[in-house]
Amino acid sequence: MAALLTQGQTGELGVADITVTVNYSARIDLAALLLTRSGSVRSDEDLIFYNQPAGPGIHLVPGQNALAISLQAIPKGIDHIRIVVALEDRTGRLGDHPAPHIGIAGDQGNELYEYVIEGLGAESAVAAVDLDRGEHGWFARAVGYGHHGGFAALLADHGVSVSNSPRTAQQQPARQIIKPVLRPGETAPLRRQGADLTFVKMGLGWDPVPVQGKYGVRPAEIDLDASALIYAGNNLVDVAYYGRLVTGDGAIRHSGDNLTGEGKGDDEVITVDLTRMPPYVTSIVFIITSYAGHTFERVRNAFWRLIDGTTNSELTRSNLSAGGPHTGMVVAKVSREDGVWSVQALGHPIQAGHPVEAAAQVVRYL
Repeated sequence: MAALLTQGQTGELGVADITVTVNYSARIDLAALLLTRSGSVRSDEDLIFYNQPAGPGIHLVPGQNALAISLQAIPKGIDHIRIVVALEDRTGRLGDHPAPHIGIAGDQGNELYEYVIEGLGAESAVAAVDLDRGEHGWFARAVGYGHHGGFAALLADHGVSVSNSPRTAQQQPARQIIKPVLRPGETAPLRRQGADLTFVKMGLGWDPVPVQGKYGVRPAEIDLDASALIYAGNNLVDVAYYGRLVTGDGAIRHSGDNLTGEGKGDDEVITVDLTRMPPYVTSIVFIITSYAGHTFERVRNAFWRLIDGTTNSELTRSNLSAGGPHTGMVVAKVSREDGVWSVQALGHPIQAGHPVEAAAQVVRYL
């Protein structure tokens, strides 16, 4: 008997081959995206749909709303397989029909998991289920993220542009959607071309500060740390920082600690998969702290920026080099209201060398 998954839950697969089947009362298109860790496709070949029914390790089952997947044959570098369900009638509403039923079966036809996607409304497309590669094998995750922009917009968020006329596919660059610089207090929706973004990144960069020592000039080891604090209302429920690189649900990942700011570009990056964020999460607050207690008066060429995690195009940025006697900054908040995510620039100084020290000071900005 299949185990029932609810939204956000995961289950180990433990088999080499599976079939994912969708039962729905209206005519649908079924698709799969082979995604890298950053949540994007490598090329058009990583999209399996009606126009390209087979890819490495996966193919559409003829005459059925089903995908056959050989997990052992999925290429290295692919960490996620996203199963997408879209109405064949792109102007239709998933919520006008009984909830889609997803079934996952093993290679002997034994039922492993089922998932009923509740709560859909005006959306015509939904990211239904993720298959994620873990350290010891693959597991399934119930997603159920309805995309208001439809099938084409959902695919575009992962690096592929497919027109709503269902037979063409091509790459095309994304347009910028947020002002190049958000002033403190300004808010902007996380949308592109009328569709919600699903992956965003916060990047932090700074440069070593030269100091005169006994034996000449040397760089001061100023160690800034980027962290993401995850809140349900005013309650801190998780954190991603140098000591905890991945949140418990796997939705937020930290690139790792940079101790000096050496190197060009972003020195630390936090990646957020908004589609995997549990429904109780209301906001994600990005903070920057100075580990050794150096104040921001001593920080050089520091900045934070928000990036479209699918295209790696910059959405907005802010300079941190104005200085001040503080050891931390609350730089931005990504929050959800009525299912829509937005970003707000904050720019508030705090005194903290560690995200735990910052947590109590962040509450006032929620």
